[in-house]
Amino acid sequence: MKVFRRTITLIKWLLGSIIYLISYLVPKDKNLWVFGAWFGDKYSDNSKYFFEYMNRAHPEIKAVWLTNNDKALRLVKNKGFEVLRTYSLKGTWCSMRATVGILSTWVNDINRYTISKTRLIQLWHGSPLKKIGYDDKISIEKELLIKRVVTRLLPFLKKGLEINMIMAASSKVQGILSGAFRVSESNIKITGYPRNDVFFMENTENFPIKQKLLKLKNCFKIGIYLPTHRQKGNIDIASMFLDTIDDVNSRLKKINVILLVKYHYYHLRSLKDRLASYSNIIFLSDDDINQDIYPVLPLVDFLITDYSSVYFDYLLTNKPIIFAPFDMRQYVKDDRELYFDYNEVTPGAKATNWDELIYFIDRAIKYPDEYKPQRDKIRRIFNQYDDGNSSQRVFDEVIKYTHS
Repeated sequence: MKVFRRTITLIKWLLGSIIYLISYLVPKDKNLWVFGAWFGDKYSDNSKYFFEYMNRAHPEIKAVWLTNNDKALRLVKNKGFEVLRTYSLKGTWCSMRATVGILSTWVNDINRYTISKTRLIQLWHGSPLKKIGYDDKISIEKELLIKRVVTRLLPFLKKGLEINMIMAASSKVQGILSGAFRVSESNIKITGYPRNDVFFMENTENFPIKQKLLKLKNCFKIGIYLPTHRQKGNIDIASMFLDTIDDVNSRLKKINVILLVKYHYYHLRSLKDRLASYSNIIFLSDDDINQDIYPVLPLVDFLITDYSSVYFDYLLTNKPIIFAPFDMRQYVKDDRELYFDYNEVTPGAKATNWDELIYFIDRAIKYPDEYKPQRDKIRRIFNQYDDGNSSQRVFDEVIKYTHS
């Protein structure tokens, strides 16, 4: 079976290299841009919000979403926007002709085999707390030798490492991304993130669980727990929560709190059949939220996370954040090192177990401004803009670059 899979991969790469070389010969349409996110599996993140902005504000640009995912395809179609399957004939031809490719994770957000002359714009998926890219020594040492050999042989992989422009939320983030991607700071633009515009707009996004949450808000305080992934989903993290879930649920009930729980993209498949909702705990699936957590965030009263950089974005709401680094020592040793001293950049209470976490939840509800000065300080460091105009700034930078 292994030999068969490797043979299929080799054939795919060889065909991809041929398509990549053909794409050199295809004339570009300067008004055609392609968009994608999360390896073509989701309709979400910065790419989504910039895509929708482009459809609203700049109809002179033909914006096309590329995806491999049936649900994402329906979501985009239902909004009346143009969407194609990434590797269909139409999708491949569209990608070959596109001048600009908009990404949130990597080049396989779109069609990596057709990007020989495409300007690649990396919106990324947040200001990093964890080390990423070339700074992530734990992961990079395992992958770098293979990448060096393979990218010399396969041109589309080499091109995938050559990002033309990256967007950042502040000068602090700009410096980090420069080292992580080995891109000059002059090619990293401080624009803010398009997905954060949602905090400054009327929340008109409809998703299956929205009405339920709005009703619950009349009777409960609502929080959301967003733990980051462990080794891209290769380690089981459920035990950190599920082993104590009955006790946690009963204690949340006593303080009149509903806790939403959303696991990282990398863990969703492995946990799918193990998560059941309780009276005061609701596990969110991608179907519940139409693949996008950001329309949910303005509805909740507080955020809990461990090492997810989502809290840098949530600072824009000025609501309480509680940190739950239960496995800090092991995480930093085996998974990811951090760019900063954790205590210096996490403006909120830190819990080492669920007993402490419940206490801090109760306290955050009673005293929501307890850490406000610290939140304001960190917000200013990691978010240069708090005006809801990040998509406009991204557009201005892309136009400036493509017309230079």
